[in-house]
Amino acid sequence: MRAMPEPVPAISLPLARFRLTFAPAAAVGRREFAALRSTYLGSAWRGAFGRALKEAVCVTGLPECGACALVDCCAYPFLFESRTPTGAGKLSRYPFTPGPYVFEPGPVTREALRLGVTLFGPAVEHLPTLVQALSRAAVRGITSNRVALTLTGVEVERARTGQPGEWHRIYGPKRHDKVLHALSPMACDPPPGVPEAVRLRLLAPMRIRRNGRNVGPDDLDARALAGTLLRRVSLLTYFFSDRPLETDFAGLVRHADSVSVVGRELLWRDGARRSSRQGATVPLGGVVGRFELHGDLAPLWPFLWIGQWAHVGKACSMGLGRYVVDAVGGVPNVPWSQPAVL
Repeated sequence: MRAMPEPVPAISLPLARFRLTFAPAAAVGRREFAALRSTYLGSAWRGAFGRALKEAVCVTGLPECGACALVDCCAYPFLFESRTPTGAGKLSRYPFTPGPYVFEPGPVTREALRLGVTLFGPAVEHLPTLVQALSRAAVRGITSNRVALTLTGVEVERARTGQPGEWHRIYGPKRHDKVLHALSPMACDPPPGVPEAVRLRLLAPMRIRRNGRNVGPDDLDARALAGTLLRRVSLLTYFFSDRPLETDFAGLVRHADSVSVVGRELLWRDGARRSSRQGATVPLGGVVGRFELHGDLAPLWPFLWIGQWAHVGKACSMGLGRYVVDAVGGVPNVPWSQPAVL
C-alpha cells in the first residue's frame, strides 16, 4: 500500500500583482504597433528591463556584479541577477535564485498594451525602481524593431477573499498620482476546498525538463508537473518568505504517480529568443493547451493553486509556464477564485 505524504503546511509566499499600461509613442505607426501582437513579449520585456535597470542603479560601472562591493545592497543583482547568498545550505548548489518577479505580457489592443508584474516578498519594496526601469526601457523601444512606448499608468490588484481581485490605479505620469510609493506584499489567499478533479489551462508555453530532455505533449504526467512545481515553490518560499516550506517533497512526488493526466488537448509551440549575454539563440518552446488531473489531489492542491501566480517550468520570469486552474466535476468548499484577468 502506498504511503501517503505528510500533510502540506500552509505555504507562505507574500506577493503583490501589478499591471502597467503603455501607449505607442507618437512616432510609432499603427501597423508597427500592431505587429507586436504576433510576438511573445515576455522575453523582450525582460531583456529591455535588465538593461534599463542596470543603467538606472549601477554606480560602479563594473561589467560583472560578483566582484562589486555593493552586490548585496544593489537593486540590480537582487531583481535581475539574483545570486544565491552564502549560507543557503543545501540550496547553495543553485548559483542563482529564481527571480523575485514574473512578467505576464497582456493583450495588445489598437491603442495600448499591458504588462502584468507579480513581485514576491521584499521585491515589492523595489516597485518604484522597477516601474521607472520599465518606463525607460519602453521609451527606448522593445523587440528587435525598437517599438517605442509611453507608460500611461500603473495599477495594483487588491485581492478580495474568494473572489477575483479589483484593480486600483496608483500611478500616472500626467495625473495627480505622479508619486509612486513602495507597497507591502500580501499573503496569497489560501486555496479553496480540494475539487475532485482540476483542469489546467496553459496561458503561456510550459517548458518542463526531465532527464535533460523537454517534456512534450504526450510525455507530460503528474510526476513531471509536480516535481517541477514543488521545486519552484520551495525555492521561492526559501528566498522570498520568512517561512521556508518544509515538507515531504519526495513523498509528494511519489504520490503524483497516482494522479492521472486525462483530457489532453496539448501541442508543442516553438519559440526562441536572442540572449545578448550568452551571444546565442535560446529556445523558448513549450507545451500549450489544457489537460485535467484526476485522483487524490489533496497533497498537491496547495502547490497547484499557488502555481497560478508563481508559474511553473523554465523561464517563469518571462511569463512562461503561466496557467489557471478550473474545478472539474466537483464543487469547492469555498467560493472559487482565480488570478484576475490582466
